[in-house]
This record gives sequence, C-alpha cells and structure tokens, in this order.
Amino acid sequence: MNIDTLIIAAAGFFAVASSIGVLLTKDNFYAAMYMSVTMLFVAAIYAAFNIQPVVVIITLIFIGAVGIVTVAIAATYRAGVSRKVSIFWIIPVIIVFAILALAFTSLAVDSIEVVNPDVFPAVATEYFFVILFLFALVVLMMLSAIKLARRVEL
Repeated sequence: MNIDTLIIAAAGFFAVASSIGVLLTKDNFYAAMYMSVTMLFVAAIYAAFNIQPVVVIITLIFIGAVGIVTVAIAATYRAGVSRKVSIFWIIPVIIVFAILALAFTSLAVDSIEVVNPDVFPAVATEYFFVILFLFALVVLMMLSAIKLARRVEL
C-alpha cells in the first residue's frame, strides 16, 4: 500500500467512526458535532482525489450550516432525551454491516491511483489561508456554543 491509499483509508475509517458517533449519541449538540467531523473527513477524502470545489462546498456549506444550526439549537433547546433504542434493531444493523463488509472486501483494490500526486504538497502552500480561516471559523463557533451552553461571558 502506498501513502495515498493509507491516507484515504484512515480518513474513511474516521468518517465511519464519527458517523457511528452521530447514531449513538443522545444529545443533539454532540450529534451535530460528530456530523461536522464526519463531513470534514469526507472532504479530506475528496481533497485526496484533488476535487477542490467539492471540498470547499462540503466545508463551507455543510459544516458551516451544521455549526450554525447547532449553535441555534444549543441556545434554544436543552431537554432530556426520552427515546430508547430497541434491541430489535441489532439484527438489521448486523445484516447491513455484513453486506457492506462483504462488498468492501470483494470490491476493494490493493492501491488507489491518485491522478495528481502533487496534491498534498499543494495544500500547504495554495490553501494555507483558506484552511487557517476555516479553523478560525470553527474555533469561533465552538466558543459561542460554549458561551451559550454555560450562559457565561467569555
């Protein structure tokens, strides 16, 4: 396996792991945070394939919208969760997971060919300010969410 395959596989693994976090958490705020992390890893997979317009759309629209809606929900709604997951959902989940695992193992290739191998060095120079501004946006959203959750001034 080459480094591109490992990066894409790691981003895919973390995307699946954080999407499972969306399903398992009972708090809307944490579910939205897990969803933002999932979309960030999906954008990383698209970035590895050098599809920058999709990365920008996912990052700005989806993650930004989820962050804004999360802050709005955190400010207005904070009630206890009254739902429970039925144990009968275990069987369909196992069946779907087995089908996906079988499809992944039968269709997976040994290595992924990246069309433009200069993608990763280009990110450090061409998109430095975009990444810096997006990181600052996420930090500001988290600070305002903490402020609203704690009801204190920062």
